[in-house]
Amino acid sequence: MRLNSILLFIVILFYCTHGLQLEFYPGAESFHQTGSQFNGTAWSVTSQDPSERYLTYGPYTVAWNTTVPSRVDFYIGTDDNLGDPWNVLTVDVNDATMDHIITSRNISRLDFGYRNIQPQIFSLYFNSTIGRQLEFRVFYHCCGQFVHYKTVVSQLDGGPLADFFAGQAGLELVSSSVFPTPHGDPSSTMWNVGTYVKPIDGRWYVFYREGFYAPTPDFCNGIVPLTRIAVRNSTDYGKTWSEPAPVALPGNSTFDNCAALDGAPFYDNDTDTWHYLAQCIGNNRRWSLCHYSRPGSNPMAGIFTPNPKNPVVQGGQLWSRICSGTGKHCTLTMYDEGTPEIVQKLNGWFYITFHGWDAPNNRAARGIARTRDFVIYDVAGYDLPDDAIFSPLDCNDWNITWNPKSLCVGGGEGSMVRSGDYFYHLIEAPDGTLNCDTTLGEQNWVLGFLRSPTLAARSGEWEQIHYNPAFKPEKKYGCGLQYHRVFRDGNDYFFSMFVLDFGVNNLTMKIWKVVPGKTSFPVIVSFP
Repeated sequence: MRLNSILLFIVILFYCTHGLQLEFYPGAESFHQTGSQFNGTAWSVTSQDPSERYLTYGPYTVAWNTTVPSRVDFYIGTDDNLGDPWNVLTVDVNDATMDHIITSRNISRLDFGYRNIQPQIFSLYFNSTIGRQLEFRVFYHCCGQFVHYKTVVSQLDGGPLADFFAGQAGLELVSSSVFPTPHGDPSSTMWNVGTYVKPIDGRWYVFYREGFYAPTPDFCNGIVPLTRIAVRNSTDYGKTWSEPAPVALPGNSTFDNCAALDGAPFYDNDTDTWHYLAQCIGNNRRWSLCHYSRPGSNPMAGIFTPNPKNPVVQGGQLWSRICSGTGKHCTLTMYDEGTPEIVQKLNGWFYITFHGWDAPNNRAARGIARTRDFVIYDVAGYDLPDDAIFSPLDCNDWNITWNPKSLCVGGGEGSMVRSGDYFYHLIEAPDGTLNCDTTLGEQNWVLGFLRSPTLAARSGEWEQIHYNPAFKPEKKYGCGLQYHRVFRDGNDYFFSMFVLDFGVNNLTMKIWKVVPGKTSFPVIVSFP
């Protein structure tokens, strides 16, 4: 609804390298129902001001003359991000011409990662009609100080990976690597699988599981071999690697005294700290997630310190909350938060994805949660879907002949990277089971490629390449392609994955660079 007559407002409209962009500053506008000016160009409200009113609305602009997918960023700060989870603000995009809210989302106090009035970005995604008057509004419900600094509206840009997503870029193989088994133990030929490539300071670090580095205790027999996380570095795109250094070790408790494996690192520039979130298991025979950390930018400088709160996630702890309720794309019997990836840190929150497995129903999914401290996790909030982000719904229609008895069971390990305004998601999808059937010809195990501008997108809402799957092994092995990653180094993007030929016990990590050219999907990945 139009709340006032059109008044003069200060607005900046310009074309940047990625298209049309608009900025406006609420403190220089006259569109308010509560609050007062703050530092000239911002607008603030406190608990003493009237509640249940618009902090800012307008500017009734017709300057957004595009129909392409767009994003509006609200820069908002608060004095307090602790306490109750009640909604304190609502942001929306309103078509004032038609008196129609195009999109909206509630913000709770806990959605703010920082306090002390530090500006944080809350985004909405929308499509509009040329010639309509648009408002970008912040509604104040109650309880606290909030400052609206500015609003920025932009056209969505797919970044460099958009061309590959459309098949308009190619791949160039840059390296193939084999990581030898410690002490030459032949029983682990197919065990030492890489889990993550992380570029930093001109080096690539590969974090991977390293089994059989010491005798496996009797209490771990029948569970997993004694396994730790190790890291190597490379200065030549993975053509050669340094000797390994251990990062995370099995502990002394029943939840982690057999293995730490299959996780992901994250270097936090804000605190100059490395984090590693891994699957862990002990003689309790239950998979959990364990957290490790170390100060400094060199992850090879020493063993990471286990979090005293380990295990920080127990099996089913997050899935039971994500899958609760109606209309969900996962089941209440899902468990096994595994193969975690720390996707990003934003507004003080770490965003973490993980797979889940429901054995009774033979279904797999991938979910997402956020945490400030790797101990307490939210599964619902402003920028979370409160649902699975990938399920059988996303892969059953792929261009592949699935096993007719099971079709696609869902998603397992996934990897995301930000390119432009989108998160690109490379995820494995099998039929039959999430366990590996290594008999030649028995199980499809392929990689799909999807994208979304927001991590709040639910299963079924992610855009897919025209002909998923994106990658397919030349030999039909379950787990023939494993521990895949899509990652960025500077302005370049890369795909990595382990290629496993179980017929000859050959395991190789291959890395491709995205280059100019063309791609026909699926990319057939050859075995060494």
